[in-house]
Amino acid sequence: MGRQSRAGAWNHDDCSAVVAFVPRIRRWDLAAAWAVFIPLAYIPNFAPERSINLASLTIFWSFFAMTGIILCDQVTMALEHRSLLQESTRSGRPWLSLLCVGALSGLLLDGGAQWLGKLWIYPYWNEAVYGGTFVVGFCAYWLATAESYLAVRAILRRCAGKERVATTPRRYETWLFRALGALGAALILAGVFLLLSDYQHNGGYQFEIRKAVPVRVHFRYFQILFIGIWLALEWVQVARGGASLLKTIFYGCWQPLCALVLAAIGFGAFWETVNASHHFWIYTNWPLCQWRLLSVPGVVLLTWPLQYVVFLSLGFVVGRDLWS
Repeated sequence: MGRQSRAGAWNHDDCSAVVAFVPRIRRWDLAAAWAVFIPLAYIPNFAPERSINLASLTIFWSFFAMTGIILCDQVTMALEHRSLLQESTRSGRPWLSLLCVGALSGLLLDGGAQWLGKLWIYPYWNEAVYGGTFVVGFCAYWLATAESYLAVRAILRRCAGKERVATTPRRYETWLFRALGALGAALILAGVFLLLSDYQHNGGYQFEIRKAVPVRVHFRYFQILFIGIWLALEWVQVARGGASLLKTIFYGCWQPLCALVLAAIGFGAFWETVNASHHFWIYTNWPLCQWRLLSVPGVVLLTWPLQYVVFLSLGFVVGRDLWS
């Protein structure tokens, strides 16, 4: 028995060493994968113009988005042992929920910014391709956004520790978020009305995704619409009994906001600089376009956090509270 006990103790120590060593190897593997992925993402910038077309760009952006999703997901799994990708792509209801969040995020983003705002175009796409890939494309885009945020938040938690926050409900929560929801609904209506009213001075509205439509710059109307969407989603999340960005801040938890801003700035700059050479999408009708950073209009980069907060606020659709 003594010999078995000593063997058992030795095996236990050996296994502990292996368990402690494997995560370090995995993190080095992840670091190496990112170090390879980031330079490879810029390969199309050096490709000849004749090789750039709808098929090649679609294949590239599909691999780009999925690689980014998987790498971010691996970071979160390594640090927090949880996978949004696996939770969202299980057979059955999760798949349907993911399709719903893709359709909804596409309607909110492209519906407000492209269809109404004319803030960008897709020069390589026609309406058939755009419609056929709309839901699947925005499923991937939503996952890429959420996974990048979760990866950054996991790193922050590992470096600074998970925040301890108060859990006692505030007495003002109910009426405050109802008021925010009402204000959000009013801003949505006002934003849509103002955006549509501008087209009366430009010969009426036309749906166009490939060519720039010269309209008067109405960026502030788009801001009104998107802030309204965010505030309405704040009320929806709290009314469902979940957390929201503002609620976490009210409870003294700042890590979600910090992770959102860092992910939006870092990954926003990554996406935009990869797109800067061959323009899978092109920005139009933006103010202050002469102010550029990394070949991207500075105002565009400043709007990425707002896009992130709206997309992350849709986490409840796939049954995941992304704020807590």
